[in-house]
Amino acid sequence: MLDRIRIVKSEAELACLRESARITSRGLAAAIEVIAPGMTDNDVAAEGARAMLAAGSEFMSMQPIVTTGRRISVIHMNHQRHRIESDEPVFLEFGSSFRRYTAPMMRTAVAGRASGEMQALRDVCRALFEALSGAMHPGNTFDDAARAAESVLAPHVDRVFFSGVFGYAVGAQFPPSWVEGSGYIARGQQREFEAGMVFHLPLCLRVPGEWGVGISDTVQVTPKGGVPITDNDWQLRERSGS
Repeated sequence: MLDRIRIVKSEAELACLRESARITSRGLAAAIEVIAPGMTDNDVAAEGARAMLAAGSEFMSMQPIVTTGRRISVIHMNHQRHRIESDEPVFLEFGSSFRRYTAPMMRTAVAGRASGEMQALRDVCRALFEALSGAMHPGNTFDDAARAAESVLAPHVDRVFFSGVFGYAVGAQFPPSWVEGSGYIARGQQREFEAGMVFHLPLCLRVPGEWGVGISDTVQVTPKGGVPITDNDWQLRERSGS
């Protein structure tokens, strides 16, 4: 019964999530600005945390996540004093807390120039997002949206690793996670979307042993489909450090 209440947000809850989205965006922008060859993943995480706290974030349910190069290819890694190499991708996943509500967002930047393969995976992430958001309207099931995304992912499954969960509900939460636990966009989940539900769509594609690209938005379910609360530009930001 509690999950049924939590998963559909009130207008007051949506306002808190929008404010979290604003602060999250501020932190990601600040972190990306300091990315350059020779910096460490900790340097980047520190700047992102500073910016979010300065913009009004409370103690976060998960602290800023930053990984680089090959470490992106392993799920659930975090910063660990690793130096960023030239032309290496840097994965960031941040979520500020505003009145305990979190609207997370992922971005990927490159300390130099992005390769054609990196840009191609960015395109797959965007295509997944379009398939998911288009399917996230009342009357469709979570399974329907997962199947729509799987059809986009199918040509790439031999090359990349994906967690299998295309979205999870977010709202008010406490450490150690911002995942609400009230709903998941995945195969076999037969609950129907309702207007006012809010999901983070964690679209990270990992090339095992090499690198990965992760880009995401937090999305509100509306009668017309999923509409982003966060403001991701869906680009691989290239940072030379000059």
